[in-house]
Amino acid sequence: MSDSSVLLKSSAPVLGLPQTVAKLPVTVVDEHDTQGRLTGRASMAANRLHGEFHRYRPDDGMLLLRAYYEHGVLCGRMRVFDGRGRPAFDAHYLAGRLHGVASAYVDGRLVSQQHYVHGILHGEHVSYAPSGLEILRMTYSAGQREGEAVYLHEGVATRREAYRDGVLEGDVREYAPDGSLVQAIPYRAGLAHGTARRFAPGGRVLEERVYRQGKPQGEWQRLPVAPTPPAEAGGARIVGRFEKWVRG
Repeated sequence: MSDSSVLLKSSAPVLGLPQTVAKLPVTVVDEHDTQGRLTGRASMAANRLHGEFHRYRPDDGMLLLRAYYEHGVLCGRMRVFDGRGRPAFDAHYLAGRLHGVASAYVDGRLVSQQHYVHGILHGEHVSYAPSGLEILRMTYSAGQREGEAVYLHEGVATRREAYRDGVLEGDVREYAPDGSLVQAIPYRAGLAHGTARRFAPGGRVLEERVYRQGKPQGEWQRLPVAPTPPAEAGGARIVGRFEKWVRG
């Protein structure tokens, strides 16, 4: 509550609270700005936030935030709304820390969802484009990236990364819009290490480059193209001089 606000106690009943909260003696406290407009409403017990908490836009009373507290600590669902009443943030808290699914929105559109356990990222994280299609999918374990991270465009993977204990470990692969592999660079302990390759359409290796502890060992080297066997008219293969005698 701001110093410039005016607090008014109310005897209105507290509805929709968790059972453990509703059993306690709760007083509803309203907050007003200097012009007398409602800016907030809080449930209080023993001079601490305890129950439902609301924040309002003073101009028109639009709800901007709704949360729950237990003994002064966030506990339960928190919802934040933008200036048009659309969702901006929706998450669950336990003992003051994010716990469960947290969703973020822009202009009412879902842009990301991530999972928390006691305030630490743990589980799947997904980001979305304005169209609603996924643009990133990855997994966290105890706050660190773990396993495969996939970047997408229009539903097609454009990049795949492999993580172990929060650092790159394995091939980082990049793809063309048609889904064909364009480049693969191996990583070890977060650094490029090994032979990187670039590919032509169809999967043939075009170039190679060696990395050691994140440093390139020279330039990209183009690989020679294997010659195509000659053919007779009509596409038949030319038989070697002695092949017909060997084959009989």
